[in-house]
Amino acid sequence: MVVVTDRTTDRAHALSDNGKAMVLLSNHLLTLPAFESLKGVVVRINLAHVNDLNELELFLQRTHDIYLDYPKGRTKPPVPSLSFADAIDVVKKHFNIRYFATTVEDVSELAFICDVLPDHAQLVPKIETLKGVLNLAKMFATGKIKRIMLDSEDLYTDVMNDVELFVDLQRRVKRTCDEYNVQLLQLYGVVFA
Repeated sequence: MVVVTDRTTDRAHALSDNGKAMVLLSNHLLTLPAFESLKGVVVRINLAHVNDLNELELFLQRTHDIYLDYPKGRTKPPVPSLSFADAIDVVKKHFNIRYFATTVEDVSELAFICDVLPDHAQLVPKIETLKGVLNLAKMFATGKIKRIMLDSEDLYTDVMNDVELFVDLQRRVKRTCDEYNVQLLQLYGVVFA
């Protein structure tokens, strides 16, 4: 189970749309007694860990804002059992889904996803490939992105474990986010239960 927070060097905490620090928690954490009564968090639902639409509908009954994560192109298990089109249909029906994350590598993908998402859900591109990092400034220049999620583990794998390149790409992502005033979401800690 993963706890994700957003971090920037310019501010103590990056802000959610309501001006508060955004803390994303895995929906599975809310099944543990210690986390049941948390308030003011955004619940991240990774569709790779959802068996079907019925299970997803149960998760969406929570009163929290939802960050729906569709791992497009994922090949490592588990892979999503729902299609991208299913995910978009669910977003259109549930107004508590405030954020929709998926892998985005270029401007054409960004434009397509923004076109199919309803207005109540903000796209949060997941950057997890060299191609995504190299196209970041072009994507930011569209003005359609307020925040991104950097998946460092997948990026490291994508650059074939080249430590020097990986570290350089992380710096590039941070620098580009700072330049365009885009919030950077990163893995901050892990919870073992």
